[in-house]
Amino acid sequence: MTTWIILGRTTLPAIPKSVGEARRFAAAVLGGGEHTATAQLLISEACTNSVKHSDSRHGGSFNITLYDCGGCLRCEVIDAGAATTPTRRNGTELRDHGHGLVLIEALAARSGYDTDSSGRLTTWFELT
Repeated sequence: MTTWIILGRTTLPAIPKSVGEARRFAAAVLGGGEHTATAQLLISEACTNSVKHSDSRHGGSFNITLYDCGGCLRCEVIDAGAATTPTRRNGTELRDHGHGLVLIEALAARSGYDTDSSGRLTTWFELT
């Protein structure tokens, strides 16, 4: 069994400016390592979803935790959840938003989401 080591954890208000703070947090924790740029992009997408779509956007917050999982970097973004679960948009029409889950699925080795009995949502991804 692999032991997960917490590299860093922070809680931010679910407001738009926190997305940039989340990217800076990842850069500081990861120190410019090989996964830093990809992690920052995917964290930005996951946090944007929390800010725009979760119940946290009503004055709440979201948590970010980065783990060393022995050969991979795991990121978890936890928010208050919502009435719906994350859904990947389908279709071929051009648009300038709505690609967050597509990017996460395309660039992460593994990704997904989990909910708990209170409705909190954990969006996670792993980079190898």
